Amino acid sequence: MAAAAQQHLSGGDSLILQEIRNGNQALSSKLDSKTAEINQSISGLKSMLDKLSSRVTEAEDRIGTAEDQLVDLDSRVVKLRKENDFLMEKVDQLENYSRRNNIRVINLGESCEGNDPPPTEPLIIERAHRAFGPRPPADQRPRPVLIRLLKCQDRDKILRIAAQRSRENKGPIKYDGKPVLFFPDLSASLVKRRKEYDRVKTELRSKDIPFALLHPATLRITLPDGRRRFFQTPKEAAAFLRETPAGT
Repeated sequence: MAAAAQQHLSGGDSLILQEIRNGNQALSSKLDSKTAEINQSISGLKSMLDKLSSRVTEAEDRIGTAEDQLVDLDSRVVKLRKENDFLMEKVDQLENYSRRNNIRVINLGESCEGNDPPPTEPLIIERAHRAFGPRPPADQRPRPVLIRLLKCQDRDKILRIAAQRSRENKGPIKYDGKPVLFFPDLSASLVKRRKEYDRVKTELRSKDIPFALLHPATLRITLPDGRRRFFQTPKEAAAFLRETPAGT
């Protein structure tokens, strides 16, 4: 009877062991399946990372190329700006050269010149006309008269006489009881550059410092000791006045 019980237990152990084996096999099969899925997912992620890395490398290459092109474009822009400034300066010089024989007469009454300027000797006037634009009302300043002389020496002589009268406090030249002013005929660009000195000129007058605005736009200051200083920009002149005590 004891032997039958032991045989029964042994048979039960065999079933249990078989169940354990079956369970292990099922678990192993599931683990293998899950591991395969995980490996497949990892392979997919690796493939995606490889593609992403390739795209990042490609993007970095493109950005590097674009940066190099930007540097090249910046240098070209700087060069073009310099060339443009140079050409604009040349154009302005040529325009002012073409006006070298011209005089701009300010405050000469409308229609006083008649239809044509009177013949003059020894001065030879090539042409004279009012500045373009509508005729102003009688209570406003008349349009400037532009006079082109045959010789630039005649223009310089007229401007010199007008400036000399001002320096000698003889008062301006008058026509019909009104003061008439004479100026060189300059391009709009050069007029703007010269006008930028207005604030510095006002300060020089207040300090009683002699000065002259030379052509094209150079300010000359005469110091009390007779020395002369030349300035190419209003900023340079203003800085000099700030740093220089009065009377030196």
